[in-house]
Amino acid sequence: MKRLIVTDSTSDIPQQIIDELQIKVLPVNVILDGKVMKDRVEIKIEDFYDRFDSFSTMSTSAVSYEEFALLYLKLTQQYDEIIFIHCSSYLSKTYDNVLSVHNDFKHKHNCRVEVIDTKQCGMGLGLIVIEAAKLLKNGETFEEILIKIEQTASQVSTYMAIPTLKYLKKSSRISGAKAFFASAMGIKPVLGIEDGKLVVKTKLFGKQQNLLLSLMDTLTQDIGKSPVTIAICHAKEQTYVPSLISIFNSTFKCKKIYVTYFGPSIGINTGPETMGVTFWKHE
Repeated sequence: MKRLIVTDSTSDIPQQIIDELQIKVLPVNVILDGKVMKDRVEIKIEDFYDRFDSFSTMSTSAVSYEEFALLYLKLTQQYDEIIFIHCSSYLSKTYDNVLSVHNDFKHKHNCRVEVIDTKQCGMGLGLIVIEAAKLLKNGETFEEILIKIEQTASQVSTYMAIPTLKYLKKSSRISGAKAFFASAMGIKPVLGIEDGKLVVKTKLFGKQQNLLLSLMDTLTQDIGKSPVTIAICHAKEQTYVPSLISIFNSTFKCKKIYVTYFGPSIGINTGPETMGVTFWKHE
């Protein structure tokens, strides 16, 4: 039996893991100064951040209905079971487009298909996809994988520390007035995803060289003594990563620590200095 896990590039999964677990990743569109490019196919993530401040306009768009329909028809002829695991439908239209294609064409093949809105993004989505792909590789049943996906999604948390509000203002995520007053007061928002939506989870104040270290009390309270899988997510700046790995390993019961880039879908809105941590608390 041929089976496949499919996701989109907002999952930010490291390429080595994608190759190892044979995950199919659909690239979202990155639009830079009007030029449309496939995320991490036509523009490398390193190049995106190296050239970040040279772009006048930046945005992303979901995998289109038409583009996905062609792939769906092809994959459902090649595989017996496929699970499509995607970014929150509140943050991207990819899930909606995938679901529409499935509903339109599900009677034209014999492949068993499930389409899932994880209500996550970035490595919150990525950790769910990685676990599903491991279970598939280990021969778990379709039903068992679906149950584990739902369970994992409920145990994933993300914290994104934003050193400057300039890019949130530029992307119209906050108003100019809010950005001005927050900057004047030295406020640095910490964003997360709750119920599929981007929210402010807490705020940091003043100057900190490593914003994630300033969140250690919060992380320690959230994680407690539970075993945990962690993803350290960075944009252009990543000098702080080795020290975080050491601190997390000595503080928590880490089963695995991944290190990866924030993709354009997050980076465009939060900027090249954003740092974040996503964790899956095993309960």
